Amino acid sequence: MRRGLVFAILASVALLLTSCGGTEVEWNSDIEKAGFTEMDDTFPALRDAMTELDETINRRISSSRYKNEALEDYKVITDFVDVLQFYYLPVLNARAMISRAYREIELGMYTEGVEDIGKAIDLINKAALKSTESTKIGFDKVKEGLMGVGQVSDSTKEASLLKLSNAAKMLNILIEQINPTVVVTEEGESLIDGQL
Repeated sequence: MRRGLVFAILASVALLLTSCGGTEVEWNSDIEKAGFTEMDDTFPALRDAMTELDETINRRISSSRYKNEALEDYKVITDFVDVLQFYYLPVLNARAMISRAYREIELGMYTEGVEDIGKAIDLINKAALKSTESTKIGFDKVKEGLMGVGQVSDSTKEASLLKLSNAAKMLNILIEQINPTVVVTEEGESLIDGQL
């Protein structure tokens, strides 16, 4: 009985060890960077601007000095909302879609991966629509990398993963190096501008 128990335990351990020895997927930090931490630092500044605006407005606005301060504070807040809506949200969501597509392709879910690449391209296009020409150049490079993936199969899997990784690197460079600001065109349209 004791021998049978020892044999059963050893067989269980051997089975456990062999089942854990699957193919190991290498960690790719450019792909896995799919959070929205870049926005964290901007919210305290937004709260401060809103508090200052509230204090300014609560003072008697009859004074032109206070009215000008209130208008300046209001411009800071509206510019931030534009940057958040037209730059950060589409760009960071595109990065999340690229990450998801990478994982799906790694797992052999090619159709799903291609669909998420399409979603990432749509998000990049959304950000580019509200960007100045100089900022669009960076988005175009990311988009080219994503569109280069095309259809994915077992034979193109490794090349597709490499192209996605390169597109993610380009997007991360944009996110890290562009300091987005709002510029107003002669027609009165607010666009996001950022210099590399």
